[in-house]
Amino acid sequence: MFDERVAVAKYGTAAERDPMIKRGKCSSPDKDLSKASFLFMVLGFGYLFPYHALAQPVDYWHLLFPTFDVDFEISWAYNIASVTTLFFIVWVSGKQWYTGRIVGGFATQVLVLTILPVSYLVLTSERENLVMVLGCTVIVSVATSFLDSSVFSMANLFPPGAGIESVQLGMGFSMVVTSFYRMTTKAFFPANAIVEATMLYFLVGAVTVGCGIVAYFALLSLPLTRTSLTRATQDVVRLSLVRKIWRQELLVTITYASSLAAWPGVVSVIPSYQFPALNTSGWWSLYLLATYAVCELAGRYLVRFRCGVNAKTMYRLVLPRVLFVPLAMCCAKGVFSHDAVSIAVTVGAGVTSGYVGTLAIVVVNEIVDLEEQSATGMLSSLFLNVGLILGSSIGVVLATVFHM
Repeated sequence: MFDERVAVAKYGTAAERDPMIKRGKCSSPDKDLSKASFLFMVLGFGYLFPYHALAQPVDYWHLLFPTFDVDFEISWAYNIASVTTLFFIVWVSGKQWYTGRIVGGFATQVLVLTILPVSYLVLTSERENLVMVLGCTVIVSVATSFLDSSVFSMANLFPPGAGIESVQLGMGFSMVVTSFYRMTTKAFFPANAIVEATMLYFLVGAVTVGCGIVAYFALLSLPLTRTSLTRATQDVVRLSLVRKIWRQELLVTITYASSLAAWPGVVSVIPSYQFPALNTSGWWSLYLLATYAVCELAGRYLVRFRCGVNAKTMYRLVLPRVLFVPLAMCCAKGVFSHDAVSIAVTVGAGVTSGYVGTLAIVVVNEIVDLEEQSATGMLSSLFLNVGLILGSSIGVVLATVFHM
């Protein structure tokens, strides 16, 4: 039986352990809900931005690596490092230090997004570029894992609508904005200036991610933040909590595995059958990735319409959407050889990824006690990323078997 007084005496609250949080001033927290919701959306947008940034410039990756599709390797390397780091965070170093992990994570992401495009000017061989790209991917992944566990853990402590839903919506915005950034920078330069467009893309992305640090300190200044973190007595994961929610967390894993099995790898190699010139220019894959991103964001927004779905009935949405993986494969391999079908599958996969993925995480938080919410956030982050690594691994296998 969980004893809150014992936990506070042993670990202290999150506010007591983080000196930056102690500086908060007390006043009425209710008026801060809308501010907290916006700031959590910025945090969700910022911390996942680098991963989406790595997935978008497919034309640049094709220029660097003309003999193979590096998208699958990037996705796989990212998620291997992410799950390994999250496992360490959850089971070995579960106590939260929000300021150190969040600020340090964002700072590392900004540094990598600045160094990666500049490396093109120094490195000459395909092998050197591959080591650099995958190395930067791993570093970004580790930084994002610290951000992921801390942001999810922190957001779970806030009232409904101000925390985890806003983080998820921000994650959706990050995918849309990275698509917009890539298409804008590509259109700004001549068709043969792929390198220049990509450098601008990554540098603008670095500035964007830096906004996450500003948002975090703004969040700390809200009275609602101190009120919420003061009751965060359990931020260490216990086996009793795992036994309580593992079924719901497994659905989170399945949802994100089915999403990553199709995106970005399979979606990015679906050709245009009616407008082949778009394949040569690289615009078609960008169009599909942008379409997926917009639809995924729309799905996250639609989570407010629950339609009676709860933790017990969540599987009814999770299992059917697995079918989008073979449907996307059929589009990529020409079984469905019409662009309208490719767009329809991309739209369906995007909307269901955003809606089902967000809702699967929200319902987990509804079946735990108040003092378990912080630890539940860390577990949800771990199971989500396990799904990502399974999905990206499936994507690599599909690419190898079907020669994509």
